[in-house]
Amino acid sequence: MGYEANMSATIRSRRGPDFLCIGMPKCGTSTLQVLFKERTEIYVSPVKEIKFFAHNKIGYDGGLRNFLFSKHWAARQERRAVAQIAKQVATGKEDLKRLNWAVSFATAQRDLDWYLNLFPKNRISGDISPCYHMLDDDEVQNLKNHLPNLKIVILLRNPFEQLWSHCRMSTRAVRIDDEVAFYREKVEYQMNICRRYVDLVERWQNAYGPDNVIIDYLESLSADPAEVLSRIVSFIDPAKGAVKRIAAVDAPPRVFKGKKMFMPDETREMLRDAALQRLEGFERINEEWRRRWHSEIRQQFAN
Repeated sequence: MGYEANMSATIRSRRGPDFLCIGMPKCGTSTLQVLFKERTEIYVSPVKEIKFFAHNKIGYDGGLRNFLFSKHWAARQERRAVAQIAKQVATGKEDLKRLNWAVSFATAQRDLDWYLNLFPKNRISGDISPCYHMLDDDEVQNLKNHLPNLKIVILLRNPFEQLWSHCRMSTRAVRIDDEVAFYREKVEYQMNICRRYVDLVERWQNAYGPDNVIIDYLESLSADPAEVLSRIVSFIDPAKGAVKRIAAVDAPPRVFKGKKMFMPDETREMLRDAALQRLEGFERINEEWRRRWHSEIRQQFAN
């Protein structure tokens, strides 16, 4: 696109984000967004998932007409977010400035200048967009060429639970005639994007260097949110100038509580096979978590 030609020159005169949180989806990114906002001085946008660098992957690049009329999942997501902020403003829980930001974000024509101006220059700030896990090697390297000094945050979880959570989320507002076929389609879609966790992690490590990539886990975030938040903040801001009352976090906020759903046996077996494939090679990243997840997956079929 046209804005990519002058991207590097523009970035030298603007700050942009200090870090990206690239997912995975259904691994605690919304919880992390809330914790950043409520417990630290780190700036995160009122609307989660800016999605700027993945617009070609997801086939959506915003604008007023799309915001008002598009049936694309990203448009629906942004309409829900703006409506939620409007409701919070009406009840006094949010500042009107955040609603103005959200409306401007959702309806603006998106280009690099727009993206860089989303982030304040006087605060540590980040872009939490799980869809960035979709980027391939060349796209990640291209992003690195334009934003070379980023810190990268990756959240993962037991791949069996991650895949099933994504399947459950996909059932919202759709009619399903064949559950097994529907879940198979969703799992295959997810596996085509990310077949192995190790490939995702090493793609970003190769681009930004291992020291600039942190991997954490939803299970840890759920068990000890203060510890995980402190660890991630210290990684993003080693001087800890962004830390604020982290010790007060006694439980993770429940951002989205997924509904319980029946899992067909055929789907369970498909999820097992996909999850075990996702764990292949993960010992190169963290052998302890690979063993834990492998054991948990196997235990589901012990009886």
